[in-house]
Amino acid sequence: MRLNSSEWPFILLGSICAIINGILQPVFAIILSKIITVFASPDNDYVRRQSSAYALMFVGLGVLSFLTMFLQGFCFGKSGEILTLKLRLKAFTSMMRQDLGWYDDNRNSVGALSTRLASDAAQVQGATGARLATIVQNFANLATGIIIAFVNGWELTLLIIAVVPIVALASTVEMNMLSGHAAEDKKELEASGKVATEAIDNIRTVVSLTREPDFESLYQEKLVVPYENSQKKAHVYGLTFSFGQAMVYFTYAACFRFGAFLITKGRMTVEGVFTVILSIIFGAMAVGEANSFAPNYAKAKVSASHIMMLINREPSIDNLSHEGEIPDKSDGDLRFDNVKFNYPSRPDVPILQGLNLSVRKGETLALVGSSGCGKSTTIQLLERFYDPRDGRVVLDNINLKNLNIYWLRSQIGIVSQEPVLFDCTLAENISYGDTIYTMEEIEAAARAANIHNFIDNLPEKYNTQAGDKGNAAVRWTEATYCHSPSHPPQP
Repeated sequence: MRLNSSEWPFILLGSICAIINGILQPVFAIILSKIITVFASPDNDYVRRQSSAYALMFVGLGVLSFLTMFLQGFCFGKSGEILTLKLRLKAFTSMMRQDLGWYDDNRNSVGALSTRLASDAAQVQGATGARLATIVQNFANLATGIIIAFVNGWELTLLIIAVVPIVALASTVEMNMLSGHAAEDKKELEASGKVATEAIDNIRTVVSLTREPDFESLYQEKLVVPYENSQKKAHVYGLTFSFGQAMVYFTYAACFRFGAFLITKGRMTVEGVFTVILSIIFGAMAVGEANSFAPNYAKAKVSASHIMMLINREPSIDNLSHEGEIPDKSDGDLRFDNVKFNYPSRPDVPILQGLNLSVRKGETLALVGSSGCGKSTTIQLLERFYDPRDGRVVLDNINLKNLNIYWLRSQIGIVSQEPVLFDCTLAENISYGDTIYTMEEIEAAARAANIHNFIDNLPEKYNTQAGDKGNAAVRWTEATYCHSPSHPPQP
């Protein structure tokens, strides 16, 4: 709700309308009780007059209900969608902030994070938005109904209220059991999302190795636990919901029998009995409706917990931090002083064990060695994807930890073995390599990389969409694109 605080006018107006809608049901019960007694009158003229008057009251209730229901749905729907938007944005921003060690964790794979980003924020609406409006409306309904019932017949009201704790207990048991399964389901669904994402992302490799059945079996295996939990939940949900609904009819039986007794004793009128019964029963039905939201609320509670943990997580290296020194210039003198390092995901496997090296401006250094000896790790420490476990990395006599991380990475140009094209235009892909904004600069960089003529012959030239990882028309340019002078920052 704290994230939704800026929408408080919508929430306030929606809550007022929801309360009005809740009050309309007990008012309807009063009018209905009166018109039932009117029909029992032998005077036809009296019946005609009174029924016309009460019919107009029903019309008035309908008009009022139309207006308040519209405002209730609009206000809570708008605030709920804004909350979902904020949660998704904050969650994605938090993901961008995290250090690379966080991504090395198998629980934070691409598939798991994509599933979390898509589903968690949406499931939070199970406890907010339109459902929150319905809950406010239903409890206003029940509270108003109880007050009206006590005014018209406290004895009969006490009998009906004795049933309410039983219904509430069934709802509590249902919600607690469903919450436990929701957490387990979420974990398994993230695992299945990871399998699906990796299989689709590498579909060419999967097809070439004819491993489709293996991935299908693995995906099915990850869905077994949610399926079994759903079967268990179906029994729990069905039992508790049916119990709550059955109690309505049991209450009818007890109320009419006891009401008849009170009428024969002269302690209540027929109209009073109908008013009490209808007021409380409408409220009990509202509680039953709120009970039906228990599965959504359980999922929303778990999702909200996970997404807030992600948003509030403080990374060891904040990729969006604006803190740190920003030197006026960089000479490029680099030094590794007794650097020791192991990856957070493999703390028992040492990678660098006291690395010492020094590279001055204008010098060229080649790191040669077998796979896994730490060549790529050294570059990642230079980019400050990770921090050394011991020792320090120094640029121009300044520890990398003391430098502004954005400034540091903007001074480094990487030509990777497997360049990546983003799903945007070729011009935007080139400009991402540096702070290049004009087409003249983009074309100059392309000419220097010897790809200008190729791009210029494409139908949409520099506005050609690269597609997901680069489509067939531009995949050839990946290798030459990464050597574009625009990719490393210009000195």
